[in-house]
Amino acid sequence: MVVSNSLQEYFAYRLNFILWRVRVIVSILISFFLWQTIFKTKSQVFGYQQSQMLTYILLITFLNGIVLSTQTFRVAEEINLGTLSNFLIRPFSYFGYVMSRDISDKIVNTFFSIFEIIFLIIILHPPIFVQTSVYWLGLFFVTFILAALLFFEIGMMLSIIGFWSRDTWAPRFIFFILVTFLAGTYFPLDILPKPIYSFLQFLPFTYLIFFPLKIYLGQMDSFFLLRGLGIMISWIILMSVILRYSWRRGLKIYTAEGI
Repeated sequence: MVVSNSLQEYFAYRLNFILWRVRVIVSILISFFLWQTIFKTKSQVFGYQQSQMLTYILLITFLNGIVLSTQTFRVAEEINLGTLSNFLIRPFSYFGYVMSRDISDKIVNTFFSIFEIIFLIIILHPPIFVQTSVYWLGLFFVTFILAALLFFEIGMMLSIIGFWSRDTWAPRFIFFILVTFLAGTYFPLDILPKPIYSFLQFLPFTYLIFFPLKIYLGQMDSFFLLRGLGIMISWIILMSVILRYSWRRGLKIYTAEGI
């Protein structure tokens, strides 16, 4: 029921939705044509063949839809407006409710991202890399689900800042800028200088986009894979503990003015 209602609410603002999807396509096209131009004179760049790099760029659309799409910003609004009280007095898990809203957002964005990828492939006719290994496809599925969970936790952490401050827009905006770069949404992170790349591997952002796509391409040895999964799961557990602790502390000072 929550997912169904959220989907209906989502389409109530059609213009916002259309503009968002257009922005996603334009961003992908800019990166696509940039790398296509680079590969005109080279067969391999930074260890990537043209088909692998262009596939990486196109699949960012899919992962943006299923990982980086979120409705957690509404939590901050509900805290600031005092409407959170309406949910706290009801006999259900508020976190589960927010996650259901997130799922509806991901369903819509993923659905349209698939059509956008198909459209771009038909129009651009790019050389693409198709992963046929069940092993790598299975790991890809597991990691982008874990990435979606990790991003949900981070989004919730940013939103519950609303318990202590009414200004939650600025932290979310800064975070979004960081994510678009540090998650690998413009280019694979391993093309950066080695010291920077080594440092980024210990941050959670690396495992939102770059890590799942690297797995899809099959460009990963066992050591890097196991270490990456370990770091990713560690961040999920750590963020879960911090989130629940911060949520309990926030509820203790929460007030619903005028409610």
